[in-house]
Amino acid sequence: MVVGCMALMTACSGTLANDGRAVPSQETSSGPAVPQHPSSDVPDHFQTVSGLGVNANVHSWDNGRLRPAIDMIADLGEVNWRVIIDKADWVTDRDPSDPATIDWARYTPIYEHGKMADLWNTIEYISSKPGQQVMVNVMGGVPQWMGGDHINASDEDQWVRMIASMVAYGRNVRKLDFTLLSPMNETDWNGIEGPKVGPEQYVRLLHKLVVRLDGLGLGNMRLVGPDTASAPKASSEYLQALDADPLVMSRMAHFGIHSYDGSSGGAAEALAKSSRPVLDYWVTEFSGPCPGCDTGSPNPADWSSAAQTASLAIKLLQEGAAGLMQYDAWDGYYEHHESTGYWGLLAYDPDKRTYSPRKSYYVLRQLIRYVPRNSVRIGASSGDESVEVVAFQDPASGRVSVFGRNNSDSAVKVTVRLPGLSGSVHLSMFSTDPERDMAAADGALLAGGIANLTVGPNSVFTLTGSAPKS
Repeated sequence: MVVGCMALMTACSGTLANDGRAVPSQETSSGPAVPQHPSSDVPDHFQTVSGLGVNANVHSWDNGRLRPAIDMIADLGEVNWRVIIDKADWVTDRDPSDPATIDWARYTPIYEHGKMADLWNTIEYISSKPGQQVMVNVMGGVPQWMGGDHINASDEDQWVRMIASMVAYGRNVRKLDFTLLSPMNETDWNGIEGPKVGPEQYVRLLHKLVVRLDGLGLGNMRLVGPDTASAPKASSEYLQALDADPLVMSRMAHFGIHSYDGSSGGAAEALAKSSRPVLDYWVTEFSGPCPGCDTGSPNPADWSSAAQTASLAIKLLQEGAAGLMQYDAWDGYYEHHESTGYWGLLAYDPDKRTYSPRKSYYVLRQLIRYVPRNSVRIGASSGDESVEVVAFQDPASGRVSVFGRNNSDSAVKVTVRLPGLSGSVHLSMFSTDPERDMAAADGALLAGGIANLTVGPNSVFTLTGSAPKS
């Protein structure tokens, strides 16, 4: 996330925007977002969607009082969690020993207490819920002795040891099930969201980290990055540097970007031209606007933000994103901002110490619950320019789901077309609007790839039902 972007009224993807942020696991990629079937007799198949989910701040663990919030987020469906440890400063004093070694007598106490214990406890509880997958992300600056808002070239091996020891402790000592790692955050920004690390140093650090993880018997760890604030910069500068290192590129599970304006910065096109054209991309931070929510101003929880979140999700999925991670799962304190963030799908009441869903929670529930992991995006259109739609089919079950938004203030009779889908199936319908939360509505018959329905005014809707496999 990027406070500075809001101050400048500029989205970090490089385009003007309203106050907004800049910005077991999957080892296979979905490939480029291009149709796999040119014939009109079968659906157009685009990207495989593998990473719908949320960002999750472990500082809210609070001796387990976070469990009800985790329960509510897990109830969204098959959730991918970007679990955040903040800041990247847990090794507070320089370790004078050889960075090629890990003195566990020194590091074990670090990982058994404080925010690091919160990290393990949060992951452990998330992993106890069916269908959940965890990626660990490191956010915020590094220790001052290591550079603070950057990483000293002379301390690169110290950074590698810090990150590798964290992964080794979580995997080998706590026996936690995670194989995805995003070791830095928004390295192209201001040194607050993460250390300022240019493309060449970023790749050099990842190369050293991969080698170190291999040496610790953690060769199945896979990387997600660069998680830049600027999506265009990720696709142009950071991808070029990644492409020059075959080892690092081979360990990338997903190319990671941030977007708060609905643009993926040409990621699909850039990846298609890379040395790994099958590599897909996840938008690891996205959200509708939330002015002041990084700097302690409570979330207004208005419908417009939730509705815009739906539109951004539709646009990013249409552009080819294989994953979207809502920022944020719940309200909570962030060390690197030194303030409480109020972006959460779940609002926190500090007096009652309870969590309750905002409108955005129901919007994301309508998407995640009916788009199981590894669903495939299929071609979709509506007969009205005020109605946005994106559609998916689950290869395992044949379930077809349409996620959409009616932008107008009037109910709209609309024809949804899913070219190439044969047979007929009844689609159930759910709708969220300023008054209703994922309420059941009149469904529609999908026959020959066409469904006629009426969509309520100013609403986010989902159509879903099981159809014959294509």
